[in-house]
Amino acid sequence: MITTGDSFMRTSTLLRAAVPAAALALLLTGCGPDETPAPAGASSAAPSAAASSAAPSKSAAAPSKGGAAPSTSAGASAPASSAPGGPGAGFAAALAPSAQAQGVYSDHQKGDISLTIGPVKVVKGDVADLAKFAKAADLAGKTPYYVSVSYTHTGGNGLFEPYFNAQLRAMVSDTDQAPKIDLLSGFPQCQSDVPKGGADFVKGQTEHECAIYLAPSDKPLKYVLWVNKSGAPLAWKAS
Repeated sequence: MITTGDSFMRTSTLLRAAVPAAALALLLTGCGPDETPAPAGASSAAPSAAASSAAPSKSAAAPSKGGAAPSTSAGASAPASSAPGGPGAGFAAALAPSAQAQGVYSDHQKGDISLTIGPVKVVKGDVADLAKFAKAADLAGKTPYYVSVSYTHTGGNGLFEPYFNAQLRAMVSDTDQAPKIDLLSGFPQCQSDVPKGGADFVKGQTEHECAIYLAPSDKPLKYVLWVNKSGAPLAWKAS
């Protein structure tokens, strides 16, 4: 079942191990302590939510083996655009999807981790892909997008089961972000390849993380953002 609210939502949950079908929900949460606040007066698109989660600690980032409830974070007003277009510039200077950028992910236990981020790949899906997870009425007028991002570790400590997509946002306009959906069950259309078997993600390694976003059918994704440690978002064009 999907529940909706008047404000956009956020989540920090990974795609996880299989659970029974029809397990898709929207989870309303508040802003985390490390989260970049939304700019005052920013408008929101339906459905709407608070900004996505801040970088989790090692324990928060690690995918669970069992039964936490699935969630969707719906889009909220974007972080103030201060990169690459500059304050108030929107995202006119957003990078091409094939481009790479340098970012810093701050982990509560392991400290700052330098990353090369990109390329970014956005695939438009079919709402039927999610049919077994939700009622048709909950998906009416929506289109899923599968956003894959490559991350290369360039400096800092190793990190166990990283979740760099905690900083990812998918925008339908300069101010509004699409809901992010996290499923506990496997989803072939959007898979990540984070290190397995207890190994840390260390300098020199590259991984790919995929996230699902559900946008209004009349509002395709325009930008993909990754919120840097400074709070300034790195921006890519969705296509």
